[in-house]
Amino acid sequence: MKQLNPNISPHDGYYFRDTDGSTHHAAGWSGVIARVIAYRKRQNRPTETTEKEVIEQACSRTPVICVEDNGATRAAQSVASLRTRVLRWLLLKKSEREKSELRFINADLHAARTDVCIRCPVDKSMPGGGCGSCRAAVREMQEAVVGARTTDSRITACPFLGEHLPVSTWLDEPAVANPDLPPECWRKRSI
Repeated sequence: MKQLNPNISPHDGYYFRDTDGSTHHAAGWSGVIARVIAYRKRQNRPTETTEKEVIEQACSRTPVICVEDNGATRAAQSVASLRTRVLRWLLLKKSEREKSELRFINADLHAARTDVCIRCPVDKSMPGGGCGSCRAAVREMQEAVVGARTTDSRITACPFLGEHLPVSTWLDEPAVANPDLPPECWRKRSI
């Protein structure tokens, strides 16, 4: 079943053109539905399918304002984006840094790890880099975790680990048993 996204306004306004030719306008979809129901009641017409009719007409007129309400959509919406996963990871590392629980590696090993990440075939960019506040939050948390250590802007995020690579390449963390990681990855457990 389709639903109208309340966060998107139709470019031509909120309205419904009824089968009898009448047009009903309002400031939002709930207002349109209420007006159509009231109108149909005055005309002694059935109102049971009004909401469905309004949604179908709006979706056919402006498909971008509609979302499919099914199990797949709900499951996809619950999956965190790479940006969200990276921000959560950075918050965790910031907290660990504040508790003095992080260990850092030397600059030579960091450079070698960074080189591996630069050559990694996996796309590690966060689409569009995020909004200004997301970019600022990442920058601020990166500085809070690694301090004055230099980072390389050619690497951003690992989609398999959900980690911010400019920070991750500095941390003394255990390898992981993730079969999706490329064979040359420095975080992949090889045994």
